[in-house]
Amino acid sequence: MQIKVNFLCRDSILAAPLVLDLALFGDLAKRAGMSGVQEWLSFHFKSPQTGPDVRPEHDIFKQFIRLHNQLRQLMGEDLLSQLGLDNVDENKLEVL
Repeated sequence: MQIKVNFLCRDSILAAPLVLDLALFGDLAKRAGMSGVQEWLSFHFKSPQTGPDVRPEHDIFKQFIRLHNQLRQLMGEDLLSQLGLDNVDENKLEVL
């Protein structure tokens, strides 16, 4: 009787770009003077991290829009709505 195990580390190959993105976005947030929980990075986590008294958003599409809007805000660009077609006010960023 034999047991053969092929350990090819494919999961770590898939995770490497995600970890690199998180490191780069974390550095960007630090350079922009942001601190604390970065809710806009929830797109990269299975369990979104939020500040106190904030309900976590589990909708991946809303998380993706939030990520893009935060990057657009850091670049000084207009924010996008959930449809990605219309501009929205900066006050509505928190609703996404």
